[in-house]
Parts: sequence; structure tokens; C-alpha cells
Amino acid sequence: MKSEDWYNKNYKKLLLIPGILLALSIIYLSIFNVQHDGLFQRDISLTGGTTYTIFSEVSISSLNEFLEGKGLEFESRSLQNNFGEQTSLKITVGEDDDDIARELLEEFMGEKLTSQNSSIASTSSGLSAEFYNQLIISIILAFFWMAGVVFLIFAKGAKIKTIVVVLNILLGFFLGNFFFRINVFAYSLGFLIIAGSLIYVYIKNSIPSFAVMLSAFADIVMTLAVVDIVGLKVSTAGIVAFLMLIGYSVDTDILLTTRVTKKRNINVNAELWGSFKTGTTMTITSIIAVATALIVVSGFDTILNEIFTILLIGLGFDLFNTWITNASLIKWYTEIRRQDAYSSGRRAK
Repeated sequence: MKSEDWYNKNYKKLLLIPGILLALSIIYLSIFNVQHDGLFQRDISLTGGTTYTIFSEVSISSLNEFLEGKGLEFESRSLQNNFGEQTSLKITVGEDDDDIARELLEEFMGEKLTSQNSSIASTSSGLSAEFYNQLIISIILAFFWMAGVVFLIFAKGAKIKTIVVVLNILLGFFLGNFFFRINVFAYSLGFLIIAGSLIYVYIKNSIPSFAVMLSAFADIVMTLAVVDIVGLKVSTAGIVAFLMLIGYSVDTDILLTTRVTKKRNINVNAELWGSFKTGTTMTITSIIAVATALIVVSGFDTILNEIFTILLIGLGFDLFNTWITNASLIKWYTEIRRQDAYSSGRRAK
């Protein structure tokens, strides 16, 4: 009872924690965007360049010592198997340094690079930039359509639901043409107006829907900030991981919102606790599965490392935002609704 009393008195204050963390994440990402011309560091699949994988047991330190001072910007790492034994060396260079990198690597190895002793993967900068733009569009559209579906579930009124569907379709039109039209300003302005209108409709007509969307947004922003802090370079696989994270972020939020708002005359704290036990079991199970998979593939150079790392960070923030951000907002909304119903009943008498 003491813990329940404490929660009843302080659940609104708890919102300060995710609020401050979200604000700091947005500030950090804004500064990062100015410094790096993007919200995250991109690998060659999104910037263009060449990756050389050399099958050798030569130490990574020897390779780095040889390449340093040669006027070459590069990144290198040693790849190992599950027994900790080195299997190959991976060197990544920009598109402009491709020729000189090959010459230097052949000089270092003392032989020509062939399909037997190496693997080479290249991506043009033009194709990478176009693909990057399309992936960013996909994430934004996925988030807004997720928000629209949540609104259709919890909001009331066929008219306002129709308006939301139409606005989402228009949003897709403007966003889809954003990078391909000459008049970028007009299309970007149209996108901002429609996106702002949708957010206004969500807040005004369905606080539970907005709470779910806010939690999912916070999950993505906080995860992206941590990804930048740890220096993880995001590839096309990483963008896919963020799309997956949107789905992970919503399931427990919808579970919580449904149990608390769809019933009348309930014990809110009891429903919150019941949702907490079910939701945390789901999320922790996912965290254990993702962490185990990450450990298994950590010694290999695969896109799964990046996907599992992003998901693991995101699932941690999902626990935080679901049971502090969303739960506090839903409890607050329920208490206000009960007070309004009580006041209306008294006026009727």
C-alpha cells in the first residue's frame, strides 16, 4: 500500500524523467546533425565506397601501422570466429580512395587481391544517396501510418477517422515527392502543414493514441542518440532495424492502453500492474532472445550485428517509455476522465 500511495502522489512527477531525457536526446541529435550533416553516421551502403575483406591472419595493428601516413582515410577491424580466432581483415575506404587503397593493400599483402584471398564490395555514392532518401521516407511514413492505425483503434467518430486517413494519404504524396520535385520548398511546406495537422488531431481527439505515439517516438529518438554516442555506423540494415523497432515499441503500449481505457469502473493501478507483468514478460523475453543472438553472431561480420544491437538498445528504452511515459499519461488521462464524469453526475443531480 505504501508503494501504491507513493505512485499515486508522484506518477505525474515521473514524467519529468523521460521528458528531460527526450529533450536531451533531441538537443544532442540536433548538434550531431549540424556537425556531421546527418542524424547518424552512415556506412558505405548509404554514403558510397568500397569494403575490402582480406582472408589473412596478419594482425590488424600491422595493417593499421602500414596504412597510416599514406594519405588514405580508412576504417579497419579484425573479424573472428566463435573461438576468438581471426578469420579476416576488413578495410573500408571512400569511393575516391578505391584505387589507391587496392594498391596499398596489394603492397602490404605482397600479392594481387583475388577472389581466393579477398572479397570486395563497392557502392556508388549516387545510388547510396538515393537509397538513403527512400529509406528515410519509409521510416517517416511507417511512423505516421502506425500513429494513424492506433488513432483508428482508440478514437471515436467516423468523421475524424476519415479525416486522419485522408491526411495520411496526402502526407505520403507530399513526402514521396519531396526529393523528386523541383520546388522543394512548396512540397516540404505542404508536408509540414499536413504532419502538424495530424499531430494536432491526435492530441485533441485521443490522448491515449497520442500517448502511444509519443512513447514510440521517444523510443526511436533515444535509441538513435545512443547509437550516435557509441559511434555505430548505420547501414541499410540499421534503417530496417529502426522500422522493426516501431513495431516493437507499439505492442506493449497498445496492451496497456487497451486494458486501462476500454473498461469502466476499474482499479487503474490493478490494471496497470496486470499490464506491467504481461508487457514486461513480452519485452524481456525479446531482449533475452536478441541479446543471445547478438552474442552468437558477434564474432562474424554480418548485418545481424547491427540489427540486433539497435534492437537491443531500443527494447531497453521501450521498457522505460512504456511503463513511465505511457503508463503515467494513461493514468493521468483516466483520472481526469473520472473527475469529469463525477462532476457531470453532480451537476445532473
